[in-house]
Amino acid sequence: MKIRWRLTWYGIGFTALVLVGIIFLLSALISGSAANDQDELLSDMADDAAVELSSTEVAAAEPVAPPGVPDAETSDQPFLSVYDDSGSVLFATGTVGGQALELPRSVVAEATESGFASASFSGVRSEVRAWRDILGASGVVAASQSERVVATQLLGARWFMVVFGVIALLAAGVGAWFMAGRALRPLRALADTTDRIGGTGDLSARLPDVDQDDEVGVLTSSFNDMIGGLETARADRDETIDAQKRFVADASHELRSPLTSIRANAGFLAEHGDASPDDRTAAISDIRSEAERMSGLIDELLRLARADALADHAADVRVVDLVEIVRSVAARARHLSIRLELELPERAEVRGHEDEIAEMMWILIDNADKHGGSAATIDVRSDGDPVVVVVSDDGSGIPADDLDRVFERFHRADHARTGPGHGLGLAMAQAIVVRHGGTIDATNRSSGGAVFTVTLPNPPALD
Repeated sequence: MKIRWRLTWYGIGFTALVLVGIIFLLSALISGSAANDQDELLSDMADDAAVELSSTEVAAAEPVAPPGVPDAETSDQPFLSVYDDSGSVLFATGTVGGQALELPRSVVAEATESGFASASFSGVRSEVRAWRDILGASGVVAASQSERVVATQLLGARWFMVVFGVIALLAAGVGAWFMAGRALRPLRALADTTDRIGGTGDLSARLPDVDQDDEVGVLTSSFNDMIGGLETARADRDETIDAQKRFVADASHELRSPLTSIRANAGFLAEHGDASPDDRTAAISDIRSEAERMSGLIDELLRLARADALADHAADVRVVDLVEIVRSVAARARHLSIRLELELPERAEVRGHEDEIAEMMWILIDNADKHGGSAATIDVRSDGDPVVVVVSDDGSGIPADDLDRVFERFHRADHARTGPGHGLGLAMAQAIVVRHGGTIDATNRSSGGAVFTVTLPNPPALD
């Protein structure tokens, strides 16, 4: 059964339970109220009649019941019956089955002794009062009415409540049906959107926003957030696949040149055994040079792969002093041709891998040595969060067209293509910085030279 029908039946069932309880409660109230109303009416009639009889000569009244009076078996009209002290009927304004109502002697005796009595007999309800006329005669008077009156009132009320209950159940069912449909409308939209996504693979589809501050609204928001996350993940995956394809193509291109040179020189040595010593030495030198180039490229690829691997990232994370790392790396760079100037605070704490941060700093210094001028400056600023490291040189800078691509793998600016390196160093530096929750940017100085700015949280809470 569909949820809409289940909710509708739940609404009808709950309404039915409430109505049954209300009907039983009202029936009990109406039953008691109708009986009380009848007793009050008969009591007032009996009291008035007793007062009236006390001021007349009852013995002079017309005997028994005059013709044409109502009969309690067919009429709901109340009537009076006057009795002497022995219980004999003196006068009556109504009959029961064509005969005057005969009071049980116990009722006559009770009313005579206490002045009043109540009784139900012969299908009527009676209120009995004692009287004494001006001549000293005494007796009782009974105000009576058919008990059918209360039953008829109660039956009518019950039929009214049943009809009202049926109408209420129908209204509840219709209302529950439409309310369930309105409440489940976002779920239908969710099903339609899910089917469309499953059929087309289009993750840009979204559920329309709803103003409902309830579970359906939360579900709609959560679904849209989930699809948004999946869309972002797919875009990241596609971008990663494209990057890997470019990486494989670039790596293949970079490896093809040394392999071609090695193959050519090896073929020369194999085919020309009588070659001159100088030619053999030159061929062997080329093979060695290209082999070293390949070895360096493979080493850089392995280092880059390790930089991308995050499995053991959290194992060696600790708070380190960036100033000490910079001093250590600068000491290792003494043999380089570039002159380093350090502008360092006393201490700058970051949280991360000491070896990886040192590797990132070495890449930036080595890049300045290969592509910069004669001097470079390393400026560390730790006056807030994040810690900022600025590495600048006095070289020719980075061509404007290459600023957005300088961190791509295997990318080298035109003026650097003939120089050393394979275009992987800055990509590796970026990977390390990103792993540590920071950023790295490349710009040019107005006076000439490249500027690399690294920001690292101080200290970051790494996962």
